[in-house]
Amino acid sequence: MSELIRLANRLRSASDAELAGAITRRMLSSTHLVDFFDLAEAMLNPKTLTPFIAGLPLSQVRALGSITDAGFGANADEATNDEALAALEESFLIFRNESGEAQAFESVAETLAGLIKASRIGSTATASLRIVGSAEASRSANQDAIDRDSSVAAFEAIQGLTELVYDLETRLIREVGKASVGLPDVKRLANFLHRDNDFARALFKLAELSGLMVLRHSRWRLGSNAEAWVHWQPAERWAHLAKSWFEVLGEHSARELLGILARAETHPGSLQLGLDETYPLADSAVASHIEQLTNFAEQIGISSNGYLASWGEAMLRGETAAAQELLGAALPAVQRRIIVQADLSVVTTGPLPTFDELRLRRFAEAERIGIASTYRLSALSVTHGLETGLTIEEIRECLDELSGKPLPQPVEYLLREASARFGRLVVHEGELHKSVIESSDPILLAQIRADQRLTPFALHELQIAEAAGGSRTALASRFEPELVYFGLREAGFAAIRLDRAGEIVSPIKTLEHHLAPGSEGGLRDDIARLRAAEKRLGDEPDDDIVIRQIHLALKNKTRLQITVLTAAGTEQHYLLEPIGLANGRLRAKDRKADIERTLPLSSITAVTLA
Repeated sequence: MSELIRLANRLRSASDAELAGAITRRMLSSTHLVDFFDLAEAMLNPKTLTPFIAGLPLSQVRALGSITDAGFGANADEATNDEALAALEESFLIFRNESGEAQAFESVAETLAGLIKASRIGSTATASLRIVGSAEASRSANQDAIDRDSSVAAFEAIQGLTELVYDLETRLIREVGKASVGLPDVKRLANFLHRDNDFARALFKLAELSGLMVLRHSRWRLGSNAEAWVHWQPAERWAHLAKSWFEVLGEHSARELLGILARAETHPGSLQLGLDETYPLADSAVASHIEQLTNFAEQIGISSNGYLASWGEAMLRGETAAAQELLGAALPAVQRRIIVQADLSVVTTGPLPTFDELRLRRFAEAERIGIASTYRLSALSVTHGLETGLTIEEIRECLDELSGKPLPQPVEYLLREASARFGRLVVHEGELHKSVIESSDPILLAQIRADQRLTPFALHELQIAEAAGGSRTALASRFEPELVYFGLREAGFAAIRLDRAGEIVSPIKTLEHHLAPGSEGGLRDDIARLRAAEKRLGDEPDDDIVIRQIHLALKNKTRLQITVLTAAGTEQHYLLEPIGLANGRLRAKDRKADIERTLPLSSITAVTLA
């Protein structure tokens, strides 16, 4: 049996929790996986396997070396070795053979041998090699300065991810490449946050890792945790990020890292040097698993310049509540105060309480985010607030309450104008066209049709008959109303979207539209899809599934268990070795009958790799 089939069989027998844990720890993208063979291929792919093995802690490297020919000894502590083997099995790097003994997959053993050969751990003197000359570098830095820098990093990450959540709510962010985000979207977020592109890319990765965004139908959408995120307090948001980080690190690795960090005389508080000693192969892979975890720890404020913040050790122990309390005390204090200016800008004097921030963001666009932030009122932003169910009176009351002063005249004029124009431009699904744009202002429709930014939507004129006779002009598009709506808003047109019943579709309901009630979204949905594909494989496989199984059998030189429906309406079961596939027919050897069979694909009702 090939290792691909062996691993696929092991994966299909695992629980959903085991699969989710392994996919998370190995930082795999499950969006495009079709079945368990795809997942097995992803896990055995050198591009994902090498960085993960390079990020294994020392105890697991030794345990893995003890069952391979990698030339690296096992732990002296048998209990520790058993625990390490259990962790390796949970990550699907090893399996138990017929005798119950631990055995590594061939790809895993080869990868480990290559990494050890390229590293500095050819002997058991690893610890001394790692520690020599590190006394000066490991000297404990000022903890207050570390906590200050870490809290600033945490605050910036929280704000950046909050902006990303709001961006996903109001913008169309498409998939580029394979489960990636396009450079224009990365640049837009980076420019808005006044940070570099690498910071923005890391935010997108953090958002995916923490369930704030998911990929569905080639578009990045709000994830299952996005709605809760916008209602959480800042410390709660950080705790969610830190918990996601801890899940990727893994409980076994965290416990081992804490043991290393307890040796305060060697490198007190230095997360970086602790990681170097805990993960001896990490230097061997440029994009190693641990390098990414180190970067994430820096970005979300678990550490700063390689040193643990005061709440970092509690997080490594899995004590999220304690870490959250320590971090919360270090974050900037909230202030319930804004300044509304005549140029339609709104300036905060400090971070707003979550409830007030939510109210303000429904009708004001963030312009500059920081400890003191700037928002901008516009026809588009006020229209957005009205779409979500607010009234002009509620918007005015919010501004009055938080500012404590009468509103400037330009702001009052904007509110009245936005209220009068609300609903002037609508997008809805048509009877013969996917999208129809209507407006009471024909000049506005002409302006929209002439706008070069909307050319990709292929807008064309449409005459709609009226009940009283005559007709009115509208615009039609072959794209979905949701896409057209976002396109109009991107171009600066204050459109609203209507459903089939003529009711306004609120932009903040995006999450409810794309996740079924009770669904966890993201990874859980992907695992459910793999289970469904497995069920179709045994029940009613289509031609694509049958062909895929045959190709896998040919590639791995294995047999197929096939069920065929005969002309008499009965089912026949065969154990065959495929030879070839052509013209809709399978040629295969039947060793039991010692003959070669030719079977039409249309007669195959079930197929599994044996």
